[in-house]
Amino acid sequence: MSEAPQQFVPGSIAPLAQSSKKRWELGQVRQICAGELTDGGQLTVASKDSSSWQLSLRSIEMAGSFPSAGISQVLTLVSGDFLQLDIDGQAQGLEPLRPLKIEATNPVSTSQPAQELLVLHLITQPDRVRGTVRIIELSKKREQHLFDGQLGVMLQGNGVLKLQGEEQKLNLRDTVIGGDTAEPTISGRGFMAVVSLDLP
Repeated sequence: MSEAPQQFVPGSIAPLAQSSKKRWELGQVRQICAGELTDGGQLTVASKDSSSWQLSLRSIEMAGSFPSAGISQVLTLVSGDFLQLDIDGQAQGLEPLRPLKIEATNPVSTSQPAQELLVLHLITQPDRVRGTVRIIELSKKREQHLFDGQLGVMLQGNGVLKLQGEEQKLNLRDTVIGGDTAEPTISGRGFMAVVSLDLP
């Protein structure tokens, strides 16, 4: 578990800066948050090492491979131009802000990147949680709602969180916890990843 807030209070913010950097196969990783999903579809804290989903930001600094058997993954390139992947013998390109779902039996291989890349990385246990990622363009005129089982990650630009009549500016890579009762909304200019976690 990371140092980021793990209570998942609807409308709360998990700043990326509160998560320490660790190594993974291809570079560095900062875990944003991880947990379980209740029968009612709310995000909840998991006991250590038993989370059914986890969301992180990972750098890709070299060619290599990472495991994929038994899990579902969604990769979204949030910084950099392109990454070539090999998924069970099939070539697949990862383009900026275009989430790619991966369900493979063999390790996923990557080409040598031309520059350091950053990917938003969602992992789910498919028998317990179904995860999707949408990239939405923020607007000052139309608010983006975040509901139960959703996380909003600020990827580019400027965003403002409105909660119970109060407004708070979002920093780059901040993650907002959604919730039906709190009804958090985000507006601004830029792009946000909306991560939705549902029961399978």
